[in-house]
Amino acid sequence: MIRAYFTLIPLAFFVPMAASQESETETDWRQYIIPIEARSFDFQTVPKGGTPAHPFVLRNPFQEVLRIGAVTSSCACTTIDTGEEETVLQTYEEAVIAVRLRGDMFDGPRNSTITVSIDEPIRTEIQLNVRGEIRGDLNISPNFIDFGNVESGRGHSRSLIVTYTGSNAQWRIVDAHCENEFIRTEITSDPARVGVKVFRLNVSLARDAPNGTINTHLVLMSNDTQARREIPIPIRGTVGTVIRVSPPALSLGVLSPGEHSPVRDAVLLGTGQFRITKIESDNPALEIVSKNPLDSLLRLHSLSVSYRNPTEGEGTPADGIMRAVVRVTTDIPELTPTFFVTANIQEE
Repeated sequence: MIRAYFTLIPLAFFVPMAASQESETETDWRQYIIPIEARSFDFQTVPKGGTPAHPFVLRNPFQEVLRIGAVTSSCACTTIDTGEEETVLQTYEEAVIAVRLRGDMFDGPRNSTITVSIDEPIRTEIQLNVRGEIRGDLNISPNFIDFGNVESGRGHSRSLIVTYTGSNAQWRIVDAHCENEFIRTEITSDPARVGVKVFRLNVSLARDAPNGTINTHLVLMSNDTQARREIPIPIRGTVGTVIRVSPPALSLGVLSPGEHSPVRDAVLLGTGQFRITKIESDNPALEIVSKNPLDSLLRLHSLSVSYRNPTEGEGTPADGIMRAVVRVTTDIPELTPTFFVTANIQEE
């Protein structure tokens, strides 16, 4: 799916400029939309029935509108959730293109090129690539681990079953590891059956796991010598209260010097209830008002945001882009969500 939402690109990374500026080549500015190293992804080993997805993120770092048109795939083994026929990104907005490999319909090595058509500010294309090996002789149920929302200090566990139906009578899972030190695994094997090998994995989250979002992979290692040994399995979940800001960056649109912006809303949603105790911004011209009394104990808090734009010569940004960081202090010490606010200031 293509989801339009907002993000702020750090100034140290890139200073926006006109995409059509003659000194910049087409290749140069495409690099700022999505870096070359982010345009490919390897799913590695995909078990039969698995349908893993990878998000490719495209950003608009320019003052002009970036218009994304058709998104197509070279192989029926991948699907793309476009959501809509085209996506229009304002300055600092981004879009996510999720590409899914269809292990439920295909098997064997697969390679697919995704072509993204850019209609504005310059008509061109960006090519993305995904690849992976779909194993018809390997089934994992479920094909991912979801811990859900886990209370702090409680821990949690999930299990999955790996079934191998290939011709290698010696095939087995020899190891399972995760880069997250709070996730542990235990492997057991069922009694052998003719032509079938079954392994059970218990995946546990430690009680002392810190609060936050879990988004990682468990990597199974087989003794296979004829195919890839590594089998990645996605793991997700949250521990304690996690607060998400929507949108993570808020665009107030295009303003003239001295023009006040419209009021836009930002929403803070927690996996548990929390209180807002203070709201701060590094731009004094930004006005932020909570729609609920401060100190209200809620899962969802809504903020109204507007910009009191100074007249020309009274603090208008030199490059025409107003940028601000908003920090929200809560009653949970380790949770201080932030979001970004931008506006494009243009002379009439």
